[in-house]
Amino acid sequence: MSCENEHIHGHSHGDGDGDDHVPPIPTSIASLLNLKVDLPHVTALNLENKPEDLAKLFKDSNTRYNLQPVVKLDADEQLILHVPFLNGSVKLHSIILRTNGDKFCPKSIKLWKNNRDIDFDNVDLVKPLHKLEHPHVGVNYNDDDDEIPEVLEDDADFVEHHVPRHIFTGIQHLTLFFEDIYGDEEQTHLHSIELRGEFTELTKDPVVTLYELAPNPADHKVAEATTQMQSFH
Repeated sequence: MSCENEHIHGHSHGDGDGDDHVPPIPTSIASLLNLKVDLPHVTALNLENKPEDLAKLFKDSNTRYNLQPVVKLDADEQLILHVPFLNGSVKLHSIILRTNGDKFCPKSIKLWKNNRDIDFDNVDLVKPLHKLEHPHVGVNYNDDDDEIPEVLEDDADFVEHHVPRHIFTGIQHLTLFFEDIYGDEEQTHLHSIELRGEFTELTKDPVVTLYELAPNPADHKVAEATTQMQSFH
């Protein structure tokens, strides 16, 4: 789908640079970062699904409308998601979520960068860099429906959250904490997470510096004295 035809539900105030009255800078599918996620090493705490389902949350432009698998939580509504990137550094512009819009819809999500140690023991002790307030918007298919379709092409189900760009730079690891939920249910349902921004590849090539040795006058004097001694003998 071309970026010109996107009509994603926006839910943010300001462009993330400190002025809540400035409209957010638009993004496009061209800034998709999902292919830069280190998918085999994405992890989650409190996950009901198989671990391999996590990678399927980060869809590409060809699969972004797929509804399945539905990623669900295990014991309650809280989920901690650790998202490492490949060999590079990210400047994050926005997070687009496709969640449940009925009774399994998350309400607030906290974000950290470059902190791999966030877990349920310390998540309330470490101040987040940013907090998203997710609206009660999303896919209205639930487990009690006869059949959840494989594909649903409806951009109204997607919510784009713009983040402060000046804060979310130099990211090698992103942590999301889905904290609570709308209503009385205790299980968030997620269909997709789309990260947009800029990616800079990190290189590990050694830097070799060549130094040109300047002539030392003292060395010249030593060489001259040696020549004179050899001539004397």
